[in-house]
Amino acid sequence: MVDLLGKKRLEEEIERLRSRVAELEEEKGSLQLQIERREDKIRKLTGAQQETSLALKAAEQRIAALRERGGGKVEREGAATEERSPSISRLLKPRETERLLERLEAIRSPQDDLLSAYVVSGSAGQNLPQEVGELVRRADSERGVAVFSDPLLFTLALVPPFPLKKDETVWAGFFKTGPLKEMLDTPVLVVAAHAGETFLGVALGQEGFAEHAVVKSTVKEKHTKGGWSQKRFERLREEDIHQHADLVTERLPQILENYRSIPTYAVVSGDPALVKMIAPAIDLPILEAKIGRFDKKNPNDLLEEVYRFVCLRG
Repeated sequence: MVDLLGKKRLEEEIERLRSRVAELEEEKGSLQLQIERREDKIRKLTGAQQETSLALKAAEQRIAALRERGGGKVEREGAATEERSPSISRLLKPRETERLLERLEAIRSPQDDLLSAYVVSGSAGQNLPQEVGELVRRADSERGVAVFSDPLLFTLALVPPFPLKKDETVWAGFFKTGPLKEMLDTPVLVVAAHAGETFLGVALGQEGFAEHAVVKSTVKEKHTKGGWSQKRFERLREEDIHQHADLVTERLPQILENYRSIPTYAVVSGDPALVKMIAPAIDLPILEAKIGRFDKKNPNDLLEEVYRFVCLRG
């Protein structure tokens, strides 16, 4: 009888222990799930930060190479390159800007201490921390500057390709990037004016040209020894340039025919004298830019410079 009672108690204890093991296994599974979710969140945040760093590093390497080829100075008219601290300024192509903005959008803070500041040209900004204000002053851009700051991690400024419209300072648990994303979809007329060959194009955003054309004419490139005097050559060349400008102004309405009210700006670059002749025919706010010769096989490459941002880190 004693043995039977002892056996029963042992069986009950075994059953109780099995039940407890099942409870612990269930609790273990719940804890593992919480840990996996937390690790996944950490991986995403870490990945976002790493990708942002890689994008900025790649841009830094490109601008270093450009500086070396260009005699130590790379600039875009109307966009600051921060000559006092050139090592912290970077040129960002549109795709790189898109990726950077995506990374910024992925960042969250429960303290609502992430700063997004939009400062128009000539303004000192609204209630900005000292270090942010200093970065804005260093940027010193005619287009204005956007600043994003996490007080514990980083502060960076982006000089946009088009002017900012108004001052705005936002403290929140996320970064406000909308105004810069909209710029990548800003429709523009692009004029790359060079003697004898001028590119005209309408872009509805950074993806490509909706309409484009190349206006060609004969313009004397250089003075040759022999037949003509220097003065005569210069006079004939100026006549050629005037004729070329007339051809460009005649072609402009055709390019804009289907997009007359759509472009927000005319982004103009090239020969200053030719640009001056063409400008009166452009009924849009004109932004002067410094962009290279266009590739007739890949005209969309021009848009990498038209929609390019300059990034500075504090």
